[in-house]
Amino acid sequence: MKKIYLYISIFALALTMLLSGCKKDSTPIDPNVVTTVPVINTITADKTTIMYGNEDHAIITCNASGGNLKYTWEVDLGDIIPQNTDRSKVSFTGAACCVGEKTIKCTVSNDKGSVSKNIIITILENVTVPDIISIGVDNTQIKADGIDAANLVCYAIGGKLNYKWETDCGKLTPVPSDSTRITYTATTECIGDKTIKCTVSNEKGTISKTQVITVVAK
Repeated sequence: MKKIYLYISIFALALTMLLSGCKKDSTPIDPNVVTTVPVINTITADKTTIMYGNEDHAIITCNASGGNLKYTWEVDLGDIIPQNTDRSKVSFTGAACCVGEKTIKCTVSNDKGSVSKNIIITILENVTVPDIISIGVDNTQIKADGIDAANLVCYAIGGKLNYKWETDCGKLTPVPSDSTRITYTATTECIGDKTIKCTVSNEKGTISKTQVITVVAK
């Protein structure tokens, strides 16, 4: 029985390899075309600055010569979508995680070789009046003298946000490289209800929201 399963597995693998080998390239090769080493003449975009989100996109065109060309595109973050059959023209969009300068590389190749060229598209945040959605906390009651801690996070939207944390009593320890998060500890001097305030601001405005933490004796 094990041999039968083995034969079936080998046959399935061979069939898969055969079918995958029969796939055609999206850009058919014309044997009558005389090819030369590819040359990228220009790589251009209708705009080099876009706002994040699928509503705004840049159309990028790679103009090359050499015959029987195949175009491939690469970027570290963002979405590249072909706009024509040979993929010489694409659209590029990026989500909020992609904000900043993005280097998009076009590689053109044929049987004589390949060549690459880059273009930079800058993705900007859509800056609006800040809004704090909520303050998340893992512990609303802690024991004093550093025995317990409360970890808080301020969820906000608006773009290009600056965060400021304040409290009437206790210690706020920032989380490295993440100003949206803070760790709160307190001494016996802070026993009772203590208020933690998160203030979020950008060029459009400022908003604050508070969270109460109850400090009890150890």
